[in-house]
Amino acid sequence: MSPYLKFVKSKGFLFSILLPLFLSIFLLSIFFLKPEPSFRDITDQLFYEDITMDTLSLHYTLAYPFLHSIDTYPLTLPEYNKDNLILSKSKMENTFFNLSAMNTSILSEEEKYCHTLLQDYFSTQIKGFPFTYFEECFSPSSGIIVNYPILMAEYTFRTKKDITDYLTLLKDTPNYFSSYLSFQEERAQNGHCLASESLQETLEQCEAIITMEEIEQNSHFLQITFRERLALLVAKDVISQKQALHYIEVNNTILKKIVYPAYQNLKNSLLSIPKKQSPEGLYNKESGKEYYQWLANKLTGSSLSVSEMLEILTKDYEKNLRQFQLLHQKIQSYPDYETYIEKPFPIKNKNTMLKTLQYFISTDFPSLSSFSDRPIQTTIKSVSSCMEEYTSPAFYLLPPIDDIWQNTIYINNSSTPEGLELFTTLAHEGYPGHLYQTVYYQLYSKENDVPFIRHIMNYEGYVEGWAIYCEFMAFDYATRLYPKEEQDFYSLWHEFLVTDRKLQLAMLSILDIQLHYYDDSFQIASDILNQYGITDEKTITDIYRYILEEPGNYLKYYFGYLSLIDLKEKTKTYMGSDFTDKQFHELLLNAGPSDFENLQKRLELKKDDK
Repeated sequence: MSPYLKFVKSKGFLFSILLPLFLSIFLLSIFFLKPEPSFRDITDQLFYEDITMDTLSLHYTLAYPFLHSIDTYPLTLPEYNKDNLILSKSKMENTFFNLSAMNTSILSEEEKYCHTLLQDYFSTQIKGFPFTYFEECFSPSSGIIVNYPILMAEYTFRTKKDITDYLTLLKDTPNYFSSYLSFQEERAQNGHCLASESLQETLEQCEAIITMEEIEQNSHFLQITFRERLALLVAKDVISQKQALHYIEVNNTILKKIVYPAYQNLKNSLLSIPKKQSPEGLYNKESGKEYYQWLANKLTGSSLSVSEMLEILTKDYEKNLRQFQLLHQKIQSYPDYETYIEKPFPIKNKNTMLKTLQYFISTDFPSLSSFSDRPIQTTIKSVSSCMEEYTSPAFYLLPPIDDIWQNTIYINNSSTPEGLELFTTLAHEGYPGHLYQTVYYQLYSKENDVPFIRHIMNYEGYVEGWAIYCEFMAFDYATRLYPKEEQDFYSLWHEFLVTDRKLQLAMLSILDIQLHYYDDSFQIASDILNQYGITDEKTITDIYRYILEEPGNYLKYYFGYLSLIDLKEKTKTYMGSDFTDKQFHELLLNAGPSDFENLQKRLELKKDDK
């Protein structure tokens, strides 16, 4: 999972509130002041208005703003503002109306598709407006407390101004936290509070993520990464060694006198906000089921009802359970199967794994070199030890759209073991997963003049469904690493592991729906997990709490995957004997992140064109 994707999620409630506001303000002005503005003028302005709302949005979207005529911008973090919340609903509705009234006959193919997506995107945001206070910004699993320091640690320094901007943002940490404390207080007044256990974990994060001991020892990761980034600019003669030492001193002072106290103040302030004694699902909240339906559609990119999703997931689980039992019998009847299972994975080095994946996907996926011969560089980093407990097993950091050549994948060494699991994780995050899909679409967009606004429209079902799909494909690639005489067994073993993973994800997705849409009792969770063989009470409690804290999270991964597979099967029907995996992948990648209903329509049109 990418931290920028997480950032989009934590910014996600900002995105749902503030982006439509800026879009609407602009559209209202141009429709009344200028005759018939072009769709491209509108979408470009929407894009620039959005990314300049805060410095993190700008920095993580454009590496070189001045090349896009952005010379001045506010130096601020993406703070919550109630005034924008109050104003946004009518602005969203006006924007949606103006888009609906636009003449699309003169638009290019990519512009028409963008227009369709944008209409549906705004429609979704409008429907979600009443649910604003359901968003949880201090979740211990995905809240701003964890995401913020990661984004700051990866804030790239390309120029001297980047350094000074970064230090200014670091000073703004107290205001950033304060704005979301205001939001949390508003949530509490509207009946939305963190459960005691979740709050306790969040408070522990405030203590653990930054300590005075680390700052005094110059060993905090925000100090280490800062020095590393400065060293690169010194090596390039962008700044002098003397300037670097000055910036290091300033950074240390800000961390000690501003950032550390901000985390301590945040902890104390959170204690004063009302909390729930025990976790509860959306099922128990007023309008909770309606919110969950909206959230499930938004996260998965599917228009199905929750009950229809549950039916599909249940059938999938039952199908995979039968397959699991059959494969298990075959494996146990295989001579010396335990010896094969215990054999070390053929590749140990992370970078070698990534290169091997790049080699294997060349026959199944379109080549990036068809757009550009410039090499794509990837750095694999380890999550800081103080963040391991709070971050995902791995994540990919999205590059700016005008600097896609340098990419970063983070591995959490505490939760991602070596061997096959690392190999398939790198497929999920790297090739042909998030990294490849992101770089491919950015290259395609540039060559085909796709509106910039497509890059800030968030479709997690497509993105995470694709990554799960790629993760499963990697098991086939892993089989090829073994000697030919052993490949029959490893093909069987890897199919068994994929089926087990599908069962797990389907079960967690079913549990997500059950707890949030039907009944959030702990006994329900225990019964479902027991059926899968999970009986340890602490494990059950941890899963139960996580799902209650992160509604819809498993759905976007696995129902996104199932939606992609369904789309693939429909495309096979459309194309008949002309169908190939590679051609399907190209059609899907060219469309870019979208909801699955519009993806299907686009692929049907492509079929008709042929």
